[in-house]
Amino acid sequence: MKPKLRDLNAQQTPEGVALSDPLGISRQVLVLSPEAYYIATLFDGTRDLGDVQELLLKQHGSMVPTEKLKELADALEQAGFLESPEIAAEIEKRKRELLSGPRPMALAGVSYPADKEGFEAYLKTARAFAPEAPAAPGGLIMPHLEPARVPGLYGAAVSALAATPPPQRLLILGVAHQGLEQAAAALPTGLQTPYGALNADLEALQALDALLPYELFNSVLSFQNEHSIEFPAVFARAAWPQAQFKVLPLLIDGDPNRKGVLDELATALAMLARDYPLYPLASVDLSHVGARFGHQPLDGELAGKARATDGRYLELLAAADFEAAWDHLIGRGNPTYVDAYAAVHAGHKLFSGAGRVVGYELSPELPAMSAVGAGVVVFG
Repeated sequence: MKPKLRDLNAQQTPEGVALSDPLGISRQVLVLSPEAYYIATLFDGTRDLGDVQELLLKQHGSMVPTEKLKELADALEQAGFLESPEIAAEIEKRKRELLSGPRPMALAGVSYPADKEGFEAYLKTARAFAPEAPAAPGGLIMPHLEPARVPGLYGAAVSALAATPPPQRLLILGVAHQGLEQAAAALPTGLQTPYGALNADLEALQALDALLPYELFNSVLSFQNEHSIEFPAVFARAAWPQAQFKVLPLLIDGDPNRKGVLDELATALAMLARDYPLYPLASVDLSHVGARFGHQPLDGELAGKARATDGRYLELLAAADFEAAWDHLIGRGNPTYVDAYAAVHAGHKLFSGAGRVVGYELSPELPAMSAVGAGVVVFG
């Protein structure tokens, strides 16, 4: 037996490392001690339990009994966290289902109303809290944070889009919240919204695929529950309810070591836009601070650090100084865990015109003693 751990979400908690399945094939959550989680990461499909035992003894001088290793492997298998023929078959089945038509709304009825009338009333309320926003003919940066937490920012984003002529193609640059096989991935099907389906521009996506050195249509299942794709699609459709435009849904991996690859992607998108005009919309959040994200419980000093980091980053984006914006975060090790840098940088050659920061909030999450920053920047 050579167990292989699947690509899972691993969240630090006071009780240990909580493992969950980002694809939703398993609904279980398994909490492991840091030591058990480390051992689980050694289950990479190349070692049997005896090999893992020998490696631990060699590296750490500790002999872990075989029965303890088997107990851990059995728990992971029962949770559906190890690769198996059954898991592989279920993944393929879900891929076929997802590609059979427009991606369903995963968060309708949870984060927003599923029907058009209900959504319009919901949006009217959000816009009542929105700061004034000008048109954004050169592109838009908006949140993907839960809309109920920052309704005014979503209202401002919709106002900016509604004042902008509808595009031929909407390029959504979302943050991948689970690992991608490559630096970016595209969904070749459309997206359902309360206003009906947004159709994908498959021809443009295939043209982009031809410009890149890797297969663009990878990691399809990463899209099935991805809110950084769903929220901008739904709210953009609400801003242009009658317009006939197509969508290019892209997820961008957040590995900060892939800047060169992101530069190549940015160049490819700029080349694509010559033949297929694109409207860039980056769906991103800013600082993630507090106990939920591995910091100390949120206090005034940490909140101030997040606001200062986010404020300067937004200023640099509005000034179209994208290299300085990258360095402002990644050059300092990104201590407040801003998630925006990769998706924004991938589209930075498409944003045009004068930028303006329309709004910013650091949204608290009191039960988790944490907060997340979000903002809106308009261009043009």
